[in-house]
Amino acid sequence: MKIVTICLCLALLNSCTSEPLNVRYYLLHTPEENVSNTTSKTRAIKTKPITVLQLLDVADYLRQSSLVMQVDQNELHYSRQDVWAEKLQSSFYKALLQDLNSTDQRNYVASSSPMAKHAAAAITIKLEHFHATDDSTVVSSGQYWLSEKDLQTSKNEHIVTTTHSFFFESPLKQDGYAHAVEQLRTLVVSLSQQIEKDIAALPNK
Repeated sequence: MKIVTICLCLALLNSCTSEPLNVRYYLLHTPEENVSNTTSKTRAIKTKPITVLQLLDVADYLRQSSLVMQVDQNELHYSRQDVWAEKLQSSFYKALLQDLNSTDQRNYVASSSPMAKHAAAAITIKLEHFHATDDSTVVSSGQYWLSEKDLQTSKNEHIVTTTHSFFFESPLKQDGYAHAVEQLRTLVVSLSQQIEKDIAALPNK
């Protein structure tokens, strides 16, 4: 049975009862245990090139709490019972930053970090799609731009060097939004790996 069937059944049942909705909240980003020594970690950071991840831009239809499913080519279903625990824009950003740093090739920092001003490169991302489908898949797509610091002037600005598109898809092996969120999380990992590969290919990297 497809996820959409379950969603529609739940919607029908909820319309026939006065009982409150049993809302389920999902996190895309979760903390990871870090047992490394602080001094050692700081020393390692200083030896890595710094890249800043700019604030994420997301499509308008993703700027709400409900999880989304595409049920037809031009139709979307918003779940009333399954919602993000925090804004997708924020959760996706944190998850991607975590995954980028797990590559251990360079130090990726948030745009709010004091270290951002020392970054030799920057990443700007537009997330256009991030949802499940009634074909038992999850998809993620969008664009990102890689910028390098302009060494020819004293303005200390980043100049866009390359533009990239991304599309990732993963099958769903179970019903329910909980599994869909798990698979969506793997698509963030895939994006981080593609970005790292493209940054490594920049002329000055």
